[in-house]
Amino acid sequence: MTKYVVLSIAALILVIAASPKPVATTGSWQVDASHSDAQLSADGTTNFGKTKTTFTVGIARVNGTVKLDGSDSASSAFDFRMYPATGMAPPLDEEGKVKIGWFANHANMTLVCFHSKGTRQTADGRLQTTGNLVLTRMDRNVELTPSEAYAGPIYGPPMIHRVIHEARFVFDTPAASGGAFQTSGSTKVVREDFPQLVKAVVGAYWPPVVQDKNCRVPAASEAYGGAQCTGTFLVTPPLPEAPSTVGEDYPGSSGFNAVVGERLTILVHMRLTPNATQGATGN
Repeated sequence: MTKYVVLSIAALILVIAASPKPVATTGSWQVDASHSDAQLSADGTTNFGKTKTTFTVGIARVNGTVKLDGSDSASSAFDFRMYPATGMAPPLDEEGKVKIGWFANHANMTLVCFHSKGTRQTADGRLQTTGNLVLTRMDRNVELTPSEAYAGPIYGPPMIHRVIHEARFVFDTPAASGGAFQTSGSTKVVREDFPQLVKAVVGAYWPPVVQDKNCRVPAASEAYGGAQCTGTFLVTPPLPEAPSTVGEDYPGSSGFNAVVGERLTILVHMRLTPNATQGATGN
């Protein structure tokens, strides 16, 4: 009997030794703005208020930094920005400073930042991080007065609004992908807690996000049509279409969909690349 017990224990030791260790992603990482995005969703109704649903109200570009410590999750930190994809970087910073060139023909800008203050690992291995969710919004009045001397819209001085509220994101364990790491995280915001954020996100214009953009300029010819670009096109999906059948009781298509905006969900997809200044390792 003793011989079999010893053999069983030895076999168990071999199994433990052969089991792969969990990959710990340790180091400082850059959020790749060319391959990262945030999906912004709010509750609403369709079919003239009869059916509750969730609408994607926008897709934002994301950049920032992430610090991960595989041996001590409390030392991990997330700092990132979400903004309309009018460029690779936002023209507005968190304090409200705006690039001069942007002032020429824009009336508003929305920037949402998150700065973690503490991180812990959950029972299922994910990272839960709590911190400040910061809304920076710039608005300008626009004067449009048609006349014989009309030379375009006249923009007023910028009005900066900055509001901070605590939020909690939960991120998946980073997974290796082609020399980088991928992770996704989300948070939910209730309008009663942070009405300024929900109003700004629902009311902002979110242009399509183009990931992995690659443009090629063909040789000049009679059929030359400019640069030819490829990439992954992320665009806000259209709202459900109203029925085309019109009857005596048909109320019209204007109220077929409605964004209620009681709850806002932010789902972030990040591609993390090593920060050249500090490096990163997978242990």
